[in-house]
Amino acid sequence: MYRRALTRGNGIEGEDVTHTVRTIESLPLRFSIPMKIEKPPSFLEISGEVYMTKAALEKVNENLSEGERFANPRNAAAGSVRQLDPKIAAARELRMLCYTLHGDSADQLGLSSQEAVLEFFDALHIPVSRQFRVVDSVQEIQAFFEEIRDERERLPFAIDGLVLKVNDRRLQRELGSTAKAPRWARAYKFPAQQKTAQVLSIVLQVGRTGAITPVAHLTPTLLAGTTVTRATLHNADEIERQDVRIGDTVILQKAGDVIPEVVSVMVNLRPKRAKPFRYPTDCPSCGTALVREEGEVMHRCPNLRCTAQKQERLEHFVSRYAFNIEGLGKETIEALLEGGFIDDPSDLFTLTLEDVLQLPLYKEKKAENVLRSIDRAKRIPLERFLFSLGIRHVGREMADLLARRIQWPTHHLTVKELKGIRPQVSLFGEEAREVKIQGIKPTDTTKTVRGFSIEDLNAIHGVGDVVVASVVEWFADKHHAKLLEKLEDAGVIALQPEGSSAPQVFAEKTFVLTGTLPTLSREDARQMIKDRGGKVSGSVSKKTEYLLLGDDAGSKLDDAKKFGTAVLDEKGFRKLCEIIQ
Repeated sequence: MYRRALTRGNGIEGEDVTHTVRTIESLPLRFSIPMKIEKPPSFLEISGEVYMTKAALEKVNENLSEGERFANPRNAAAGSVRQLDPKIAAARELRMLCYTLHGDSADQLGLSSQEAVLEFFDALHIPVSRQFRVVDSVQEIQAFFEEIRDERERLPFAIDGLVLKVNDRRLQRELGSTAKAPRWARAYKFPAQQKTAQVLSIVLQVGRTGAITPVAHLTPTLLAGTTVTRATLHNADEIERQDVRIGDTVILQKAGDVIPEVVSVMVNLRPKRAKPFRYPTDCPSCGTALVREEGEVMHRCPNLRCTAQKQERLEHFVSRYAFNIEGLGKETIEALLEGGFIDDPSDLFTLTLEDVLQLPLYKEKKAENVLRSIDRAKRIPLERFLFSLGIRHVGREMADLLARRIQWPTHHLTVKELKGIRPQVSLFGEEAREVKIQGIKPTDTTKTVRGFSIEDLNAIHGVGDVVVASVVEWFADKHHAKLLEKLEDAGVIALQPEGSSAPQVFAEKTFVLTGTLPTLSREDARQMIKDRGGKVSGSVSKKTEYLLLGDDAGSKLDDAKKFGTAVLDEKGFRKLCEIIQ
């Protein structure tokens, strides 16, 4: 029976998407193992990929406004599977292909090869790719690669390459894994598809943090499955390096098969009157003089009241990985700003039916749906809330890391409690006092103010000085303090991740699980380890601290003996948790 679905996340922690993956029609929710096994595994842990066909993407985008449309099937699938409302995911016709059976289940089932695993999935009606082949030579690999490359555009879904795997599972175990990936598998990417287009104009795009990105407007060009009309030019240095001019014919490709970019200029086709591009000195939105900080490649608009920045911040605030407010696309936000109904994100929560009905094309039912979506968004996971604030250098992964690793004061945080988190700088000695962070005065105290200190931030693995300074500066800003206060008054509550307040007693410790535990499910054991700061790996190496051993253990026990890894049974594991707490 289908139990749980998780995203890959950072390889250690992912998001629970059980509710949306359940809606995938091709995925069976119940099945029985077809062969007779004396001791069948109690559960199967399967890896796969959720995807959206090209046809389904077109259908989804038809029902979305311009600012909400997905750029490609990959983004559409990722956004849909993370939807809070499973009805939305169900309507988007998601599909899934499965390819890996984890743990010792394959050994218990007598599956000795990758091919046997896929055949086993097929027998259970678990969806697998039909585009796979078992080969015996490098020549056959090359031939299959070229075959799929040539067929790529005719496939109903988008792909960017092939994965080559060692078929024999015994050899897979011998090869083992690195910290990031198995040694027995390699990805082979197709070369990026390239097309030519003409540059019609070059405009500056203002981001939510004031970053200025030059964008080339192009003649419409079909590239890797979508029509491209714009391409990033990255920054002023890149324009100068490539000498991109209006009227030039340029070669395009999609970086990572996603973002269109200019690869080079066909100088031999350049019009005689084409002049070098002069990079503007003022913001195209508000007219403020642009700045370029030392060591930065980007120019920035320093005006926080800049209309373009406000628009971008609001779009970010309502996006699917932040407050996820359905119905508030680019055009709607623009109309709300121009009509004076909103000025910052907190104003969204004070909108009335009368306000929304004044917008173009809004009837009563549509307006009521938007207001309901806004009201539902008031209770938001802390990691999404932190991401929604648009703090420079704090993306989704960093927001999740901060939410889970900092000892916040309560499980349900009011926004006023977040406002109270004014991190203090702990500086000692005359040299340290010379360090300056905007909005923060040096102090000799290490006192934590209602949440975290600089030391807390620095102690988190993966959080560097740049992020620390950015977080400190954001919370210290009086305008941001006012925003948090207004969000509090609107009834917004940030929900702390479950388990994040548990003592991090297994911090930087790596566990490997094998076999069936007497009372704990493997997922429960994983969660206990992760809640306490530990990592769970799929294979034993010299960096593994503990092997958690259950019944019917496989070859991992032999590996643990080889590397001198400490071996724990469930009783010893529970006792270790109690002792070190």
